[in-house]
Amino acid sequence: MTRLIRFAAAAAALVAGLAIGPAQAAPNAYVTKNADVLKNPNPASIVISEVFKGDAVTLLDCKNNFCLVKEEKGWVKQSALGALKQGKPSTAPFSFSFGVGSDGKPSFQIGIGNGGGGVIIDDEEDEEPLVCFYKSKNFQGSSLCVEPGDSDDALPGSWDNSISSIELTGGAEVLVCRDEDLEGACAELTSSKKSLPSALDNRISSYEAY
Repeated sequence: MTRLIRFAAAAAALVAGLAIGPAQAAPNAYVTKNADVLKNPNPASIVISEVFKGDAVTLLDCKNNFCLVKEEKGWVKQSALGALKQGKPSTAPFSFSFGVGSDGKPSFQIGIGNGGGGVIIDDEEDEEPLVCFYKSKNFQGSSLCVEPGDSDDALPGSWDNSISSIELTGGAEVLVCRDEDLEGACAELTSSKKSLPSALDNRISSYEAY
């Protein structure tokens, strides 16, 4: 069985601060102590690399007391990270939040100090590549998300012939087919579909993500 992961979008109010556009995005945190880099934000996840005290890193997301480090493409304990202020380590308390930038795109922000400045990073280009299947139209209902490289010749359990919309993020693409073993009528999707054509709606039995 291929590895499947759950994915949920998060959003929160922005902390007032200094905005930096994607072309200017720079490291926004540093490593306070040596720490393992995990595949997923879970203490039981596999270790894929390591960061070292003093490293400057770029954080793209934070959840479950872990933060996603762009340079390592993995998750580090939040307790092993500190904020950078004007490019220098800061001992001030810091927090993380999601919101929407002035251009309407998702943004990730680090707030430094008590009500102090923050750094907003546009994460559209760095969004994690995922293919998410939904049982209802408009990306509603139960969801099942997989990574590029995952495939299933026969969708498990209640997911067989139950997909009505598909969301693609981070440049991911997917091949979906009506029959098992990637056979029958198939479609290659390169963008999200809030609803599927009748030939595929509730008729998908296999897929390959890339």
